[in-house]
Amino acid sequence: MDTTLTKIGECINCNPSVKLDKGKIYPIIDIDKIVVGRKFVTNKEFIVFSNQSGARFENGDTLMARITPCLENGKIAKAQIGGKGIGSTELFVFRGIEGITDSEFVYYLFKQQYIRELSANSMTGASGRQRADLKFIKRIKIPLPTLPIQCKIASILSAYDSLIENNTKRIRLLERMAENLYKEWFVRFRFPGYKNAEFIDGLPKGWTIEKVGTWCRVFTGKKDVNQTVDNGKYIFFSCSPAIFYSDDYIYDGKAIIVAGNGSYTGRTRFFSGKFDLYQRTYAIVPIDELAENIILYLYARFKFGFEKVYSGGTRGSAIPYIVMKDITHYKFLYNAEIIRKYAHIAESLFYEIEKLQRQSILLARQRDLLLPRLMSGKLEVKA
Repeated sequence: MDTTLTKIGECINCNPSVKLDKGKIYPIIDIDKIVVGRKFVTNKEFIVFSNQSGARFENGDTLMARITPCLENGKIAKAQIGGKGIGSTELFVFRGIEGITDSEFVYYLFKQQYIRELSANSMTGASGRQRADLKFIKRIKIPLPTLPIQCKIASILSAYDSLIENNTKRIRLLERMAENLYKEWFVRFRFPGYKNAEFIDGLPKGWTIEKVGTWCRVFTGKKDVNQTVDNGKYIFFSCSPAIFYSDDYIYDGKAIIVAGNGSYTGRTRFFSGKFDLYQRTYAIVPIDELAENIILYLYARFKFGFEKVYSGGTRGSAIPYIVMKDITHYKFLYNAEIIRKYAHIAESLFYEIEKLQRQSILLARQRDLLLPRLMSGKLEVKA
């Protein structure tokens, strides 16, 4: 593959100038909206522009975190918005130059680990709040393929991300179905037979209040993220949505995985199989077969009632976190028959979600294995 050794600043538009009109409404994207491993970031919030500072960008631009540890963790995405937008001051913006670089290729270029590592080496500032130096990044030399080859490489890698994005949309649809059923039965109390049920102080008669620790075992792992390996057999859960791998596992079965600290504190996912855990990530597992239905119900309760579950329950001012007893002492409404019926319906939805998540994990892994080989020319690409 023919390449030309070129400085990033000479072939990529870094923090391009974007004119925003004062008084107009623009989409805003903060750094916490970028999910590691997801190609696109969209906005749900808007802001009236009044000359405030922030990263200005256009649809299709690549947004990359410039602050530690977000940069090292791989917080990078393509903006998927309508027109122009404004983001966090902690973001760099990159865009292809017409006739020289393809903007899709630019995204995958910055996804490479060695580029992020070089960028991280340029960091300056106070400990814990260090930021990468854009002038340094502009001086990094890369082997730049011809424009047709760039487009071909981007097309190959984009095929994986398109499949992942389709899976994500299907997951959201399945989650919405499970959420609607959960809220209908356990929030609005329109469960099967509710018309004949007697309510006392707003709750159905015969329902009890239980603690998670009565029905489930809660535990955490002992490993640090740095102890994981790229070619491990088993999934390793950390506090971020990023998926790592381990050579061994600590549990095999149904579980709710709960992030224990950081910006994703309290976020959950359902998993069934062999896994390992980061030392501040928790697993909620059934004590016996009778509790397996409760796991599915609790997952819905944690997943769809996140703010209520942890409202005021997280600790820490700078970095929020939860401890094991926050989970084991958590109380929930219990009715064996209704929970069993919910689990019977929701189980197929949750297992389909898990299957799609596994597919996306494998697709992302294959994409990430291909990425450096395509970029370096180890795999020949023809335009």
